[in-house]
Amino acid sequence: MEPDEIRAEIQRRKKLAMDLKLRETLWSLYYWHLRGYAEKLEKDSEIVYPEVRETLEIAETYIQFRIGETTYRLIYKEGPSVSESDWGSREDRYIFDTTITSATLALEVDGKRVFDFEIIKRVQYTRDCPLFNETMGEITSFIEGPWTVGVAELLQQIKSYERDVWNKRQAPRLQQQLEEDMKKFGL
Repeated sequence: MEPDEIRAEIQRRKKLAMDLKLRETLWSLYYWHLRGYAEKLEKDSEIVYPEVRETLEIAETYIQFRIGETTYRLIYKEGPSVSESDWGSREDRYIFDTTITSATLALEVDGKRVFDFEIIKRVQYTRDCPLFNETMGEITSFIEGPWTVGVAELLQQIKSYERDVWNKRQAPRLQQQLEEDMKKFGL
């Protein structure tokens, strides 16, 4: 392939990854679900998606599990943080600090790295409270494959399972609330 063809193919793959929302899917899978599973396994293992729970391995820099015959490993790595101090622009002239941390999240499927992207985490400390912002950055590698559908389906299955467990746990409380409301309204 010619250099221009290679560049065009890379851009096509980046666009495809963005259209498939792979960054958002993997970040949600890692940040909102898998990352907290270590604590949940100790305190409340029922909430952990069963197929993941059986093979889950959590280390300092990665989370690995198997679904069927496929092994997934999410690798999260933070770079150094940079702190900045600045003056606010309000009349009371409060001081705020901002900490910026770059990170990468990578996915390996069966030992082969298939996706990487950058994340910029920003925490702005104000007088009232810290403000958090995570920005999805550059896609740095993407190898197409059936895993693209697999991780999206897995995320939906995990969300559905966790929602079902929560609903099951809330059912008695909701039933009691309904009965109280029925009495209040003469039903």
